[in-house]
Amino acid sequence: MSHEAAAALLERLLSTPATTLPAYAGDGRLYVLHDAGGSAQVWEVPPGGGPARQRTHHADAVAFVAGLPDGGAIFGRDGAGDERVQLYHLPPEGEARPLTASPAVIHGWGAVSPDGRHIAYTANARDPAHTDAWVMELATGAATCVAEVEGPHELPGWTPDGAGLLLATAPRTFESTLFHVTRDGTAPPRDITPHAGDARHLNPRWKKDGSGFWLLTDRGADSLALAFQAPGAAPTPLYAPGFDVEKLEPSPDQSLLAVVVNEGGYSRLRLLDAATGAVVQEPEHPAGVITRLSWAPDGASLAFDLVGFRFPSAIWLARPGVAAATPLGAPPAPPGLRDSGLRDSSLRDSGLRDWTSLHFPTHDGRQIPAFFALPEGPMPAGGWPVLVWVHGGPAMQALPNWRPDLQAFLALGLGVLVPNVRGSTGYGRAYAELDDREKRLDSVADLAAAHAFLAARPEVDGQRIGIMGQSYGGWMVLAATTEYPELWACGVDFYGIARWKTFFQKTGPWRIGHRAAEYGDPVRDAALLERLSPLNHAHRIRCPLLVAQGMTDPRVPPLESEQIVAALQGNKVPVEYLTFPDEGHGFTKRANRRRVYAAVLAFLEKYLKA
Repeated sequence: MSHEAAAALLERLLSTPATTLPAYAGDGRLYVLHDAGGSAQVWEVPPGGGPARQRTHHADAVAFVAGLPDGGAIFGRDGAGDERVQLYHLPPEGEARPLTASPAVIHGWGAVSPDGRHIAYTANARDPAHTDAWVMELATGAATCVAEVEGPHELPGWTPDGAGLLLATAPRTFESTLFHVTRDGTAPPRDITPHAGDARHLNPRWKKDGSGFWLLTDRGADSLALAFQAPGAAPTPLYAPGFDVEKLEPSPDQSLLAVVVNEGGYSRLRLLDAATGAVVQEPEHPAGVITRLSWAPDGASLAFDLVGFRFPSAIWLARPGVAAATPLGAPPAPPGLRDSGLRDSSLRDSGLRDWTSLHFPTHDGRQIPAFFALPEGPMPAGGWPVLVWVHGGPAMQALPNWRPDLQAFLALGLGVLVPNVRGSTGYGRAYAELDDREKRLDSVADLAAAHAFLAARPEVDGQRIGIMGQSYGGWMVLAATTEYPELWACGVDFYGIARWKTFFQKTGPWRIGHRAAEYGDPVRDAALLERLSPLNHAHRIRCPLLVAQGMTDPRVPPLESEQIVAALQGNKVPVEYLTFPDEGHGFTKRANRRRVYAAVLAFLEKYLKA
């Protein structure tokens, strides 16, 4: 396909809106986030279905929405991607009102009290590095700090009587503990998941009788499983499929548990018997990724968002006793923009590529999971050029998501390999810990193995293999092009880390402890971090690079991109640098995605396809 045709496809895909993060309110109306206008905004679907209406109209994206018992909602948004989220109350009718107005403070969403009169949230107002627990009365806006804590925390739920909260710690990627906190803050936090060693205790959901809670935990296991736990007791396993159970929501009558299982990156929805954990139903749905579950108040349906390689996120409904889930009509798109559901046959049949799941061998004999796709049409002489796309995190997983950019690259005539190198989640704790600290470069060696795997395939041109990644994946691009400079035809770095010392100096203080546990302590492990800093080896880079950066990014500040760009310019290596003044850690606005993806498309045509 020509550049013009690939660019036209990219524009079409970028203009296809997505609908995400469903949240039922107590009167049966369903709130969702929908981005037809260019950024994700709150839309409302009335009880029983019908035409949706847009409830917020901001330039910046809304980060989340949560339903209230009275039919209203709470939502949060930041300013230009700076992650300093402010909270808002959206009544059933009328305009939203701000609940917080501290633009320097990060507010993390928690949960609504059982009676709907209070909300719980975290805020780093006392100290930027620490997210304390807060409770606010919605009617008056009166807010109380109920626990001062060290480091980042979450508030995943209330006790059934509304007198207490669950506070979750997360000092490291694979360590989390649940504490009970009183609503008035009169008692110190009490550990209700005592344990020895690393273990995660996630997604707690209380039984209404207060006898305990369901949760997801990998205590004594390599993968997350469903369990039930009385406070202070050990978890009782209920459902352990051998893959990570990633989401959990009890039905309103608590007879069923909806769970999502991660099987090789693909989400599988299952309904379980709440008492025994036995699988009651496996609702049929297209292969893809589920982000959130929300039960209707009457328990007659379960809403979830579903996204796949060939379709953008849309809302689906599963019904107990009904074999197949069905798509819910998306909010109407403005003229000229397409519906985000699967009803658009022209979108389904437009030549978008599905991806093959495979494994390739790496340097120590392990098998690395990956997704792979090649363009349509006859193979060119010498084979297809291929782009290796590396996810961020590192404790994340590349998933079969809707990616207009990667589909456009395929349409341009580039193959794409998306590996989940060691350190990725979704394949068990042991696999995710293989790249910790001094083992960090082993994951970069996995990228060299990916190159070798591709170069050995007859349909691939081994001289034309490029690499692209964002955030930590951007660091992987820089590390790969400094550790194995002879391999790569070009690289694309979205807001990657160039030097760990300056990263720790400039990143948000609330992130330092958690990042140090993953990468290494900036003082104790300073020598290691300098060895792992691509900026210190930038003279090795041979291939052209494109670098893109959001200028309000609090996670990987612009200095990281500026340093690597200056080094490449000094070394006379071709480099293109794109900046976005109204974006943070990621490109959330459609206009900005259009600009950056078009630039990458042109860059790859010049340096990889040519």
